[in-house]
Amino acid sequence: MAKWRTSRRARCVLQSVDKEQAADYLGVSVRTLERFAAAGKLTKGRAKGKTRPVVIFDKKEVERLKKELQSARPVEVFGRPNTPKPKDAIGFRLDPFYIKKLEEEGGKRDMSAAEYARRLVVRGLEVGDELGVLRKSLGSMFYLILVSKLGASEAEAEEIVRNIDGGG
Repeated sequence: MAKWRTSRRARCVLQSVDKEQAADYLGVSVRTLERFAAAGKLTKGRAKGKTRPVVIFDKKEVERLKKELQSARPVEVFGRPNTPKPKDAIGFRLDPFYIKKLEEEGGKRDMSAAEYARRLVVRGLEVGDELGVLRKSLGSMFYLILVSKLGASEAEAEEIVRNIDGGG
């Protein structure tokens, strides 16, 4: 009876992971994984994909790097274990002008630009509802003044208040 043979290439693919799998396992981005490879911490390999070759990494090398990262980056230093980025994180780019403004204003409050930006966003969300209520109250007061003190008709007062409020 003939034995099933596994080609060297097939064995290699079975003992390897692609970029996304390796990055997920290490708890880093694919870009960081590429930086590790460029620094010589991981050896890139190639495997045949559906339409083009894909980059693969040896499972044992990835496991070794994970142990190295865990010993070099303890939880106490970074505040959380080496896990994938939280799914509820929000990130966006800002013009350098605004980054400088955030740094200046945050510096006045002994905060980093990121801390100050976070504070502004949260306060804006908290205050947003209050401003809407305040705007409606001021509109009602202005309407009463227009009708009772300045002699405007109700239709005129409504039109003025609506125009001041932005047409809505």
